[in-house]
Amino acid sequence: MLPKQQFYGEIIVTKEILIVAGETSADQHGAALVSQLKAASKDVTFFGIGGDNLRWEGVQLVEHAENMAIMGFVEVAKHYWFLRTVYNKVVSECEKRNPARAILIDYPGFNLRLAKELKKRQIPVTYYISPQLWAWKEKRIEIIRECVDQMLCIFPFEEQWYRQRGVEATYVGHPFLDGEPNFMEREYFLDKHSLSTNTIVLALMPGSRQQEVNRHLKTMIKTVELVKRDIEISAIVGKAPAVELPQEIGDKIHIETDTPEMVLKYASIGIVSSGTVSLQSAIYGVPSVVIYKMNPLTWIVANKVTQVSYASMTNLIAKEQVLPELLQSRARPEKIADCLKKWLRSEDLREQTVNQLSEVKRQLGGPGASQKVARLILERLEAA
Repeated sequence: MLPKQQFYGEIIVTKEILIVAGETSADQHGAALVSQLKAASKDVTFFGIGGDNLRWEGVQLVEHAENMAIMGFVEVAKHYWFLRTVYNKVVSECEKRNPARAILIDYPGFNLRLAKELKKRQIPVTYYISPQLWAWKEKRIEIIRECVDQMLCIFPFEEQWYRQRGVEATYVGHPFLDGEPNFMEREYFLDKHSLSTNTIVLALMPGSRQQEVNRHLKTMIKTVELVKRDIEISAIVGKAPAVELPQEIGDKIHIETDTPEMVLKYASIGIVSSGTVSLQSAIYGVPSVVIYKMNPLTWIVANKVTQVSYASMTNLIAKEQVLPELLQSRARPEKIADCLKKWLRSEDLREQTVNQLSEVKRQLGGPGASQKVARLILERLEAA
């Protein structure tokens, strides 16, 4: 869970707020935001969709986020009726509670549809962690112009992109930089996994969705076996809370279940799923190979609609390929192992990559995103 922060200057606002965070990272960032809002105003209450982090912050959950971790055109189509049922439950709760504002976090397929319904009911919408329309489905900008009255962006280039298209957007910084969880010291972390302090740790971060783990983990383990033929390493899997790992991997590999981010923190190199965790590899300065596999039909459709050159946010911010990207059929153990061994065999190359990652982190700005977002939302609540 992300750390709580001090928020000075209490504001008295008696309001109920809908919050929708349909994925693991959104749940983490949403919890940090709710913590800030509660610290600033004791009379703000919350209901909606989230995970354990938001529940621990006192949010009344209509649905748990682990049931919403569905990505891909085919996968979403398979779960259409479930998602529709959850959508109707949220709308029904809004009818009963009439929230003063909705905070929608990422998860655009669900949240943009919900934003249209909220607009009909005159419920103002804050969209935090803006949809990546600059990458695909730019036509959705019409929904945002009409239905979102506060757009809060976490990447520096997004504010201008949205403003050029008539959306009042504000760059707030990235919540990953608000502060690290209370990690144990590296020595204790390695001892926990029965590893010595001079161990070369390879982080395996297969993803926060079960479908990602199912598609990525076997490839990652085969890669470890190939690398170990030439170089002595120890691999640790960062297991997301809502996923299950095959039982048989426990004999071959170490697993971190308590704080998966700590694996990246103390790794020398990594294999990461494209998405949130690929940006974390930049924040922690860990040279990593980015992989992603999806349903073949989803892959075909995604290739037709995607408007950007890179899959990982790290490379998009750098405007060059800092981290190798091996997607779909290219995500083969042999190719991944070759990339990893280049870093392991050349300290100069590894240091060059670390420096490039440091520049990406610098461009993300400094800490304080959650506090700034809370202040901007409370200003809207006060003005209502």
